[in-house]
Amino acid sequence: MKILSWNVEHFSGLAGGPRADRVERVADLILREAPDVFAIQEVTGRTVFGAFTRDLTDYSFTITEGPQSQDILVGVRAGLRTFITQRSEFKRNNPFLRPGMLVTVTTEDGRNLPMLFNHLKSLPDPEGFGLRTAMIEHANSLWNALRRAGDGDVPFLLIGDLNLMGMQWSFSSTGVSQEEEIARTDRRFRRSGMKHLRKTYPATFSKGSSSRLPESDLDHVFAADHMEFADMGGGAEIRVAGWAELDDQADRDDWIARYSDHAPLIFTVTRF
Repeated sequence: MKILSWNVEHFSGLAGGPRADRVERVADLILREAPDVFAIQEVTGRTVFGAFTRDLTDYSFTITEGPQSQDILVGVRAGLRTFITQRSEFKRNNPFLRPGMLVTVTTEDGRNLPMLFNHLKSLPDPEGFGLRTAMIEHANSLWNALRRAGDGDVPFLLIGDLNLMGMQWSFSSTGVSQEEEIARTDRRFRRSGMKHLRKTYPATFSKGSSSRLPESDLDHVFAADHMEFADMGGGAEIRVAGWAELDDQADRDDWIARYSDHAPLIFTVTRF
């Protein structure tokens, strides 16, 4: 089962300039990759939903609901049996935070593959760090609940822009580095029987050569330990596509300008 997850920056379909035809370009990329399930994070405009239903005719769609300004749009290939639920506990009693989307695919032999798509709270301040930590605990609690209800090896995927960027204290030189927040999250899930999937490129976010912001590892996939995945090269299970696969910096800058500052994550589940 092939899965694609992608934060398409402020994806409204209304931007001009190099992003004038971005909805069609994003749809074309999805068509070329042909995932069975995909999730687009940071959808901000209704025109995206209309364009996708017009151009991606082999998929059915679900989008998060609520007063939040950024939504998650999920597409599922026709013929797949799915049960999709919006997980509002990730809003942390704040209506403007983003909910999660739990997509459970049922195979012909009756096995279930639950995948939780999330776009966690951004910013490296204490509030953002605390909210991300609480959201990670909710994801872990959901995974544990599925294990208790299941029989044998229960599959589970946590996918998306988790915004693991560390924390900076105001008026202090101490804090939590991005590497430490990623390591803490890794340790948290390893204690619960999940693994952090390896990527073909160390970063998933870039503002391009003109920005003072460095490349950053914001998008991640965690999976139940027993699950197996196709090798995307060098032992990596996750292909970081888009700008990350371009060698020339000018080409990278152009891709970021036309698509997004986040690279798509693409992977294939071979056993669950």
